[in-house]
Amino acid sequence: MRVIRVGIRVIGIVQGVGFRPTVFNHASRFGVVGFIYNDSLGVYIEAEGDETSVNDFSFTIKESPPPLAKIDELIITNLAPKQSEKDFIITFSKEGETNSALISPDVRICKECLNDITDSSNKRYRHLFTNCTNCGPRYSIVLSRPYDRKKTTMQKFEMCPECLLEYQDPSNRRFHAQPNCCNRCGPNVYVLNQPEIINPVAFIVEKIRSGKIVAVKGIGGFNIFCDPFLLESVKRLRLTKRRPSRSFALMAKDLEVVKKYCRVSEVEENGLASIEAPIVLLKKTDARLNHISPDNNYLGVMLPYSPIHTILMESFNLLIATSANYANGPIAINDFEIKKLLDDGVVDYVLSNDREIVNRCDDSIVQYVAGKRQVIRRSRGFVPRPIEVSNIGSGMVLGFGANLKNSFSIRKDNQVFISTHIGDLDDVRNYSFQESSIEEFKKSLEIFPESLIGDAHPAYQNLEKATAHCFHHHAHMLSAMGEHKLLGENVLGIICDGIGFGSDENFWGFEFLFVSKNGHRNFERIGHLDYFSLPGGDKAQTEIDRVGISLIAGSSANDDCLIYEEDRFRSISSVCDNKQFSYLTSSLGRLFDGVASILGIANRAEYEAQAAMMLQSLAESAYEYLNTVRTLSYGVEIKSEAPFIISYKNLVSEIVSDVRQGIRNEIISLKFHSWVVAAIISGIERICFDFDSVVFSGGCFQNRLLVELLIKKLDSKKIKYYFNQEVPINDAGISFGQTLM
Repeated sequence: MRVIRVGIRVIGIVQGVGFRPTVFNHASRFGVVGFIYNDSLGVYIEAEGDETSVNDFSFTIKESPPPLAKIDELIITNLAPKQSEKDFIITFSKEGETNSALISPDVRICKECLNDITDSSNKRYRHLFTNCTNCGPRYSIVLSRPYDRKKTTMQKFEMCPECLLEYQDPSNRRFHAQPNCCNRCGPNVYVLNQPEIINPVAFIVEKIRSGKIVAVKGIGGFNIFCDPFLLESVKRLRLTKRRPSRSFALMAKDLEVVKKYCRVSEVEENGLASIEAPIVLLKKTDARLNHISPDNNYLGVMLPYSPIHTILMESFNLLIATSANYANGPIAINDFEIKKLLDDGVVDYVLSNDREIVNRCDDSIVQYVAGKRQVIRRSRGFVPRPIEVSNIGSGMVLGFGANLKNSFSIRKDNQVFISTHIGDLDDVRNYSFQESSIEEFKKSLEIFPESLIGDAHPAYQNLEKATAHCFHHHAHMLSAMGEHKLLGENVLGIICDGIGFGSDENFWGFEFLFVSKNGHRNFERIGHLDYFSLPGGDKAQTEIDRVGISLIAGSSANDDCLIYEEDRFRSISSVCDNKQFSYLTSSLGRLFDGVASILGIANRAEYEAQAAMMLQSLAESAYEYLNTVRTLSYGVEIKSEAPFIISYKNLVSEIVSDVRQGIRNEIISLKFHSWVVAAIISGIERICFDFDSVVFSGGCFQNRLLVELLIKKLDSKKIKYYFNQEVPINDAGISFGQTLM
């Protein structure tokens, strides 16, 4: 049999995922000799043996990688046989002039490691840092590449002889598991400022039971835990975190507990158990938890994803598990940061450890709409895994993103890397976090973009740093096009969100845009919601009764049913046409605010989209009761102009008429949702030129009811459509779209 030798270059997520041990075992199986090592590009292999064995070996590498690996490219070259090697070995990693090897995201604890920490006869029984090649921390502890222990924050923990044997044993699943450790040689757990505590976990459990609020250091940062059924604890947490009504995330002991409080579909169950271990938004079925998410019908729930969470949750069925930060600030990752929350009384106790976190990663959030995953916050478990695009060409580009729900993105050729969740940039702490994160991300990826794209909004923080600008809604559209590989096609985009600066210097938010196959860097505005005034400018985003008054004043309706106090109505309506104190918007998000105010649901908004969620909640109640929307809608009026204009005036008049007649808010809310769907479909049907598909993006499409009603109509009309799925559909996806400019 002819002896051959090949070199195999593997590029992708192949470091820190058990790739070398898997290839080693393939080599033993097929009887080939040679070597494998990590380097700055990924993994390099040389294999020698009879032709059939080497070919089978090469095929198996590609077709049977370890579960966490993702092979982007596998290149095989023929080499001259050496005929001097006796074994296949894993050699030391090699560094190159450039590093392009991809880093794995952090991964939830696997079933085998779960068995280890719950088996009293196992040496890792209740060990809080148990991991193997299939699970555990990755990105959060990586200092640089190639991925080896000496280049992670585990470098200071020398493995004991027993762990070292596991690390060196090809038959062991901890073979070359870089964070490998045990109770003898791993990190230490302690209660901050109380080193005398002998059993820190038991101490923290008792404090939670007694109503205290605690912080626990996890994989990507600290979480704050307290008992959701101890109302005084929840009330105090809302007060100290300055979150009067925003939802808190929950951690449940197991899936059975989740099903006691939520409706869980098969795809949602799979999402809870996925390796990313995100927070999953689930339909609430138990009114006892209404105080956790008072403005909507959903609970954000996650399962324990690390050993420390698993051990903690043995003592509880359900806990609040929210990010350890001040209101909307970056999540705390070290003792210095968490001590500030401790000193300020935000938390009572802190369970910490000495494994350093270098890359902070907040918990990711997803929901499932019509059976498909929609990523709302892309962070732990997803970052820094890239998303591939097509028809874009070469280049290195940084997208700064938007001001709200910020993330930034870096593109190198056809791969886009979205950063972890940053937050709202009007908070100086988040702006500083973004600045440092951009530098760390560039250094980590060894990508140094020269093209810097920012939002065109003149008041956004990164305006002057950018070398070019992309209009907000164009970036939204490009994010969906890029994700679904639609660049180079004729695409209609329907973008619905809160607010974004438009090319006419007004503030857009319910837009029909067209991008031609001849150039995705330009767009045409085909249609939009008619402009209405936001009296007081930015004040109207929190004082949403201003929007309701503006809508009534701008329509043929009148406030004879006294929805608003006469003086307030007169005062606000008088400035609607004053450009010095107001600006024009076509925003669907602000229309939701105005309708909510007209219905008396809310006149102030504590946070972005609060009123919209309250409307959604009411509409869902009516929809589940009636189970039909065929006759529940308001009339859609579209003005035949270029661009066409969707009028809101008759809508508002009909809503006010329903209020006057005493129609229930649930019914009005459902009719309003149906009107939005009808307006979108009517707009699509007015377009007389050819397009290949329709993309939907913008924060309004986080509204599950709205999207499900819309999908039903789109399917019935046989319209080809796409929504963002892996790229956040809200402003966190803006930076992804910007990099495609």
